Amino acid sequence: MTEQNQQIKIIDRVRLTKDGLFVKGTKQEIHLQQGSLDGACAVYSLIMNLMIIKVIKRKDVVDLDYHHDGRTSKGRLVKVFFENNGLIRKGYWFKKLQKDLNSAYKKRVFANCYFSPSFAHEICNDIPELDPSEIKASIVDEILDTLDKDLPVEIGFTRKGRKSGHAIITIGYQESQNNVSLFCLDPGYPLTKGQIWNNILQIDMNSTSKYNCINFQEHTQVCIDEILIVTPKR
Repeated sequence: MTEQNQQIKIIDRVRLTKDGLFVKGTKQEIHLQQGSLDGACAVYSLIMNLMIIKVIKRKDVVDLDYHHDGRTSKGRLVKVFFENNGLIRKGYWFKKLQKDLNSAYKKRVFANCYFSPSFAHEICNDIPELDPSEIKASIVDEILDTLDKDLPVEIGFTRKGRKSGHAIITIGYQESQNNVSLFCLDPGYPLTKGQIWNNILQIDMNSTSKYNCINFQEHTQVCIDEILIVTPKR
């Protein structure tokens, strides 16, 4: 194990200040906490992602009384993800999230989603348009490669023993021998001032179990099923 592998990598798009975690070079506070009654974790995580890559501002989604022209890309984005799909109690497939984002905000971003082989097998009947190139033998490698490019990654995982999942966003990682720790912003929990992340997913790279990851916020084993990568257009 080298010293370099022990270092923590945080994407160069975020900055911790005395007032909280902000998008680098702006006064845009990043973390959004979802309401206790809704299941829109995928949307909240997506909006944090879009703020970090500077294609949307916090006021665009926090102040929904702020008028958006529905003919613009930003207006369509707010309509799709908050007016039409604001409360998503049954979850939001990343494939649909990708499709909706690429449709509503195609002038500003391009989104890709990738799936673990086991999850792709489970959902192939529900989402028949999955492309073989979207199935990754090592979805963790895809996450780390994207973080090395200073882009955040939205992660969807399933909890062991429960038929439920959750979506969060990772902004950094640390490798140590056979483990990878992903440092995440979780919309289900508050982010205390002075913290860069409020959840950690620790992955055992040697484990052959489907649930090879520990969610430290909930202290339970999970399986990373899918990821969404959003790239800003210039």
